[in-house]
Amino acid sequence: MQIFRLIPQLRENCIIEGKREELSKYKIGDTIFLISNSPTKKYSIISKIEQIKYSEDFQIFIDKRILDIFGEGDEVYILKYNPAEAKEIRLAVSEDYSLISTGDWTSSIKPSLLNKLIDLGQEVSFVLEWEGGAPIIGSGVVFSSLPNPPVYIGNTTKLIIEKVSNDFLSENDYVTMKFKEARVSILEKQIKENKVQILREIKVKNYPNKGIKYSFKATNPKQLFHSIKTIFAGMQQIEKPKEIIYNKEEQDYFASVVYITKGNSQTYQLIDIQIISSGSRGTLIIWITSKKEDQILETINKYKIRIKELIKGVEQKAELLSTQCPECGGDLPIQDINIDGIIECPYCNKISRIPKILRY
Repeated sequence: MQIFRLIPQLRENCIIEGKREELSKYKIGDTIFLISNSPTKKYSIISKIEQIKYSEDFQIFIDKRILDIFGEGDEVYILKYNPAEAKEIRLAVSEDYSLISTGDWTSSIKPSLLNKLIDLGQEVSFVLEWEGGAPIIGSGVVFSSLPNPPVYIGNTTKLIIEKVSNDFLSENDYVTMKFKEARVSILEKQIKENKVQILREIKVKNYPNKGIKYSFKATNPKQLFHSIKTIFAGMQQIEKPKEIIYNKEEQDYFASVVYITKGNSQTYQLIDIQIISSGSRGTLIIWITSKKEDQILETINKYKIRIKELIKGVEQKAELLSTQCPECGGDLPIQDINIDGIIECPYCNKISRIPKILRY
């Protein structure tokens, strides 16, 4: 793994410099993660390659405004990462800024931000056109996006502005730092398990996904989760099983696991499985992400029979939307989704997890 030294400058994108044979896999316009090589400084930032220079020295000339805790001369390694188009981005604007109110500002500010690369905690400047007056420059800080950042602002991206206190902005700096530390561990694990390329392909090509939920009763959810895993035994786990017991007596329980497999057409599929329960009742959720809709339906139908055989009296419910609560159907507050994709519904207070395709 090649190590680069950081050279801070005032620039929009970055210049990477090094030996030709080491840089042959990169091209101008690529998005890269810059990941700390120090065991005591787990951190990551992103940038887009503006220029490639060939020399004996391995250096990256990087915008000093995005360095955060990095400093001049720090050593990093780089990982190419093709970001997905954002479905939604939320910008925090100080409540001291009187010309902007909370709401959907997509039509007003997106023209000046189209195709821009976005990361969490990034300050984004935008142009506001006013009838009968000169354009006004505004700015906000990215505090959430769907999928997880980095993402780019595309034709379908919704841009929401929220007015916040200066205390919130200060607290968000700390949250951002912890987020960028945590994603290093996720990226390192994916590199080690050679899964980065697969996930990148699925995300960049915006594979469609569908979610189906099943309700069950008079069933131990923990035993059910382990039984469900036997159905998918032999598949490669891209995320290991996660189980949380909130109340043992009441069986308030959450579990999830994500598999990756190849369908009949030799294209990759992600299979997200979740169980949410309270008492002896609960919900089983299966998300399928694949290249084509018919491949998704084929996979759903394949496992539907086995699931119904496993859970007596199970009832299949309607299809789900990825940003809605699987229990009550309420819209999930994406700004509250943590780095693992776990979110509590503000309406029914149930815990769920957004599909893998929308997170790391």
